[in-house]
Amino acid sequence: MGDWQVLFYPTRENYEPVKEFILHLDYGTRHEIIHVIDLLYKNNVKLGWPYVEKINKSGLRELRIKHGSDIYRILFFAFTGRKFILLHIIKKKRDRLPVATIQLAIKRMVDYKSRFTNLQGS
Repeated sequence: MGDWQVLFYPTRENYEPVKEFILHLDYGTRHEIIHVIDLLYKNNVKLGWPYVEKINKSGLRELRIKHGSDIYRILFFAFTGRKFILLHIIKKKRDRLPVATIQLAIKRMVDYKSRFTNLQGS
Protein backbone atom coordinates (compact mmCIF):
# COMPACT_ATOMS: atom_id res chain seq x y z
CA MET A 1 0.00 0.00 0.00
CA GLY A 2 2.26 2.82 0.97
CA ASP A 3 5.89 2.93 2.16
CA TRP A 4 5.15 3.14 5.90
CA GLN A 5 7.41 1.51 8.49
CA VAL A 6 6.42 0.12 11.88
CA LEU A 7 9.26 0.50 14.38
CA PHE A 8 9.75 -0.37 18.02
CA TYR A 9 10.60 2.50 20.34
CA PRO A 10 14.19 2.06 21.57
CA THR A 11 15.30 3.41 24.95
CA ARG A 12 18.64 5.20 25.09
CA GLU A 13 20.13 1.83 26.08
CA ASN A 14 18.64 0.28 22.90
CA TYR A 15 16.05 -1.74 24.82
CA GLU A 16 12.80 -2.16 22.90
CA PRO A 17 10.06 -2.61 25.53
CA VAL A 18 7.21 -3.51 23.14
CA LYS A 19 9.32 -6.03 21.25
CA GLU A 20 10.52 -7.65 24.48
CA PHE A 21 6.96 -7.87 25.82
CA ILE A 22 5.78 -9.58 22.63
CA LEU A 23 8.71 -12.01 22.56
CA HIS A 24 7.78 -13.30 26.03
CA LEU A 25 4.20 -14.21 25.06
CA ASP A 26 3.03 -17.64 23.95
CA TYR A 27 3.11 -18.44 20.24
CA GLY A 28 -0.63 -17.93 19.57
CA THR A 29 -0.77 -14.55 21.28
CA ARG A 30 2.47 -13.42 19.65
CA HIS A 31 1.14 -14.50 16.24
CA GLU A 32 -2.12 -12.53 16.68
CA ILE A 33 -0.27 -9.38 17.79
CA ILE A 34 2.11 -9.61 14.83
CA HIS A 35 -0.88 -10.12 12.51
CA VAL A 36 -2.49 -6.87 13.71
CA ILE A 37 0.84 -4.98 13.52
CA ASP A 38 1.04 -6.25 9.94
CA LEU A 39 -2.45 -4.83 9.29
CA LEU A 40 -1.16 -1.45 10.50
CA TYR A 41 1.85 -1.77 8.21
CA LYS A 42 -0.27 -2.70 5.18
CA ASN A 43 -3.14 -0.24 5.74
CA ASN A 44 -1.19 2.52 7.52
CA VAL A 45 -3.32 5.57 8.35
CA LYS A 46 -6.40 3.99 6.76
CA LEU A 47 -6.60 1.31 9.46
CA GLY A 48 -9.41 2.34 11.81
CA TRP A 49 -11.80 0.89 14.36
CA PRO A 50 -11.80 -1.77 15.80
CA TYR A 51 -8.00 -1.86 15.48
CA VAL A 52 -6.94 1.78 15.88
CA GLU A 53 -8.31 4.52 18.08
CA LYS A 54 -7.03 8.01 18.93
CA ILE A 55 -6.26 8.43 22.62
CA ASN A 56 -5.93 12.18 22.93
CA LYS A 57 -4.82 15.31 21.09
CA SER A 58 -1.13 14.51 21.63
CA GLY A 59 -1.11 12.30 18.53
CA LEU A 60 -1.07 9.14 20.59
CA ARG A 61 -3.11 6.23 19.27
CA GLU A 62 -3.74 2.69 20.37
CA LEU A 63 -3.60 -0.50 18.36
CA ARG A 64 -6.09 -2.98 19.82
CA ILE A 65 -5.48 -6.72 19.54
CA LYS A 66 -8.07 -9.19 20.80
CA HIS A 67 -6.85 -12.69 21.57
CA GLY A 68 -9.29 -14.97 23.36
CA SER A 69 -10.68 -13.04 26.30
CA ASP A 70 -7.61 -10.77 26.43
CA ILE A 71 -7.11 -7.43 24.76
CA TYR A 72 -3.61 -6.13 24.16
CA ARG A 73 -3.13 -2.46 23.48
CA ILE A 74 -0.09 -0.98 21.84
CA LEU A 75 0.29 2.77 22.21
CA PHE A 76 1.96 4.35 19.20
CA PHE A 77 2.24 7.52 17.13
CA ALA A 78 2.94 8.49 13.54
CA PHE A 79 6.35 10.08 13.04
CA THR A 80 7.74 12.06 10.13
CA GLY A 81 9.05 9.95 7.31
CA ARG A 82 5.98 7.68 7.35
CA LYS A 83 6.85 5.78 10.49
CA PHE A 84 4.68 4.32 13.21
CA ILE A 85 6.58 4.10 16.50
CA LEU A 86 5.30 1.43 18.90
CA LEU A 87 5.82 2.94 22.37
CA HIS A 88 4.18 0.75 25.00
CA ILE A 89 2.03 -2.38 25.28
CA ILE A 90 -0.32 -3.58 27.99
CA LYS A 91 -2.74 -6.44 28.46
CA LYS A 92 -6.09 -4.93 29.33
CA LYS A 93 -9.63 -6.19 29.88
CA ARG A 94 -11.31 -2.87 30.64
CA ASP A 95 -11.85 -0.03 28.19
CA ARG A 96 -10.19 2.72 30.16
CA LEU A 97 -6.42 3.06 29.92
CA PRO A 98 -4.63 3.92 33.17
CA VAL A 99 -3.36 7.51 33.27
CA ALA A 100 0.15 6.24 34.13
CA THR A 101 0.17 4.13 30.94
CA ILE A 102 -0.73 7.14 28.80
CA GLN A 103 1.84 9.30 30.59
CA LEU A 104 4.58 6.70 29.99
CA ALA A 105 3.72 6.51 26.28
CA ILE A 106 3.76 10.31 25.97
CA LYS A 107 7.12 10.43 27.78
CA ARG A 108 8.52 7.89 25.30
CA MET A 109 7.02 9.78 22.36
CA VAL A 110 8.65 13.04 23.50
CA ASP A 111 11.96 11.21 24.05
CA TYR A 112 11.80 9.62 20.60
CA LYS A 113 11.04 12.94 18.89
CA SER A 114 13.87 14.67 20.77
CA ARG A 115 16.39 12.02 19.71
CA PHE A 116 15.29 11.32 16.13
CA THR A 117 13.70 14.48 14.70
CA ASN A 118 16.99 15.96 13.53
CA LEU A 119 18.11 12.65 12.04
CA GLN A 120 15.41 12.70 9.34
CA GLY A 121 17.29 12.78 6.08
CA SER A 122 14.48 12.22 3.61
